[in-house]
Amino acid sequence: MRIALLTGLLFVLGACGLSEPPPDARRDPTNVIDSGRPDAGTSPDAGTPDAGSPDAGTPDAGSPDAGTPPDAGMPDGGSQTGTRPSPAKPQWPALQKSISTYELTLTQRDYQALYDHIPDPPSQKFQVEGRFTHEGRTYPTVLSFRGRSTKTDSRVVKKSWDVRFELKEERFEGKKNLELLATWKDGGYLTEKLWYDLAASVGLRVPTARYVHVKLHLIQDDGSVITKYEGVFTELESINKDFLEAHDFDDDGDLYRCGMHDCEMRQPPQEQYQERWDKKTNEKEPWDRLWSFLEGVNRTPPHSFPAFLQERLELEDYLTWLALETFINNDLQGDSRSYLIYDRETGKWTYVPWDLNNALSLYNRTNPVIQGVKEKHPLFSFTAYDPHVYELAEFRRTFPDMQDMKPGWSTLSTRIYDDPGLRARYVARLRKLLDTWFTEENIGPRVDAMHKLLAPFIMPGEDGKTVDPYVSPEHVARSPEHLHRFVRERRKWLLEHIHSIESLGSGELVIDRVGRDDSGAFWVQLYNRGFVSVPVGSMYLSGFTRVPGQWKLPDLTVEPGQVVTFLAGAPGTAHLGAALDPQRPEVSLFAADGKSAIDLLWLAPLKPGEAYGRQPRGAESFGSQPGP
Repeated sequence: MRIALLTGLLFVLGACGLSEPPPDARRDPTNVIDSGRPDAGTSPDAGTPDAGSPDAGTPDAGSPDAGTPPDAGMPDGGSQTGTRPSPAKPQWPALQKSISTYELTLTQRDYQALYDHIPDPPSQKFQVEGRFTHEGRTYPTVLSFRGRSTKTDSRVVKKSWDVRFELKEERFEGKKNLELLATWKDGGYLTEKLWYDLAASVGLRVPTARYVHVKLHLIQDDGSVITKYEGVFTELESINKDFLEAHDFDDDGDLYRCGMHDCEMRQPPQEQYQERWDKKTNEKEPWDRLWSFLEGVNRTPPHSFPAFLQERLELEDYLTWLALETFINNDLQGDSRSYLIYDRETGKWTYVPWDLNNALSLYNRTNPVIQGVKEKHPLFSFTAYDPHVYELAEFRRTFPDMQDMKPGWSTLSTRIYDDPGLRARYVARLRKLLDTWFTEENIGPRVDAMHKLLAPFIMPGEDGKTVDPYVSPEHVARSPEHLHRFVRERRKWLLEHIHSIESLGSGELVIDRVGRDDSGAFWVQLYNRGFVSVPVGSMYLSGFTRVPGQWKLPDLTVEPGQVVTFLAGAPGTAHLGAALDPQRPEVSLFAADGKSAIDLLWLAPLKPGEAYGRQPRGAESFGSQPGP
């Protein structure tokens, strides 16, 4: 890490107006100024100063905190023994009434060095020394650009910042670091904060988000200072030990972060293109609890899976998250590097999402001003039933070092969709929220209130200029309407297609039973529980769910009520060509396109002579079975 020493240069901080709010960018569009406020009709710190924290009082007029639908409570909230109860009624977090100013000071040389090191491996963080100032108080910091694609994308001239306070006694608001998101691609700076606020409103423990102004002071070689107003940023709460305390977790809990191209909730080893998970607390302790949980997610047989999740996962929260994820059209979860938290007091795990800017509901300024809302994205996002994960893997196989990329999706979410009881609870949760909270009447006023807060800085003034130098005024003007339309059209489409979730797994052909003969050879049985013949010659059977095309089935037709058995080493069409791992048995059946999952089965290791499957044949109940 390159450290730029600022000793001897701090005397210039007063000259550069370090405690001043953002410059008057309308008078000086180059943003190279000495001091002054933006002449936007309302100053960034207008009204009661918020001291850098969200207003704790009554939300702004127009926000939908009042008038919560009387029946908007979470279905089954707290009805399961040992679960953390959901709130009786969803409620929006208070919306800040003013926007604080954060100031970063560093040398021009170090600022250039940050840009020079952007081509470094994206996982590597290049840092320099600097100073952070808020309301006249200055703190020593280490500064770096944050993010990956936004950092390396040459179009994104407004960079996001990670501000780290190395000295425990010199921390702003007691925080170890600040995550300052430029949200440059968001045409109105609305979407990411909106979805985190929505998640919090339905009781999920997610990072808090607030808007801040960011101003840079760049110290030149001759000691002079150039000051640049960098615009509106979204400050997102870091997920660290402080997060545990702030969100009612066990202070001594275990906090893990998924590796890049992961969050698949499957057992190690990882693929070579996946980055390692990080442990953010209790780093010197073993990772046994995580490995045990992932083993349970992947090896618990279907008949025991609901009880396993009820005991080991904050299940009500996760079902609520799946409903929210479906509604906001979340995408690229494998790139999100989201978090898992183990609470030692409850003995349960909680999933905390990250990177909600990846949602397809984002009003992307790199696209035309008039945009569709992508309401038809698959229902089963980041699962084996999401065609997009297979298309994404195909695309990324063209990248260096990713030629063998496999479809990435969550085993946990997939298995919840697979289980009839869990799926019914999820559908009930989604229907309830669509009826009461995920509505334009509720979300629309929140969108409008957020836009009103930002408008003085991102909407053009009488001179046609914006205070924030990086916005696209055309996109800013249409961003509220886009989100109104998204909520309206996505909700309508989901209500029209929710039956597709309810009917998952109702097809004729199923993986009925899996076993091993006395010699240890695996066998798999397919069963036609329908009323029409099913040709299987174009389908694929795999002993590794991430490799759909492992074995193409022989040219056979399975008649109604018929069972076909495939045995490893058997002659002719009875031969099982799929390879199963005795320690990690799983089986998948895919259609001819290799992207449409028909049936999947995870089970515990089987000894020679043991079998497991549907009981009775074709049913959605499972148990130990006799041999073929």
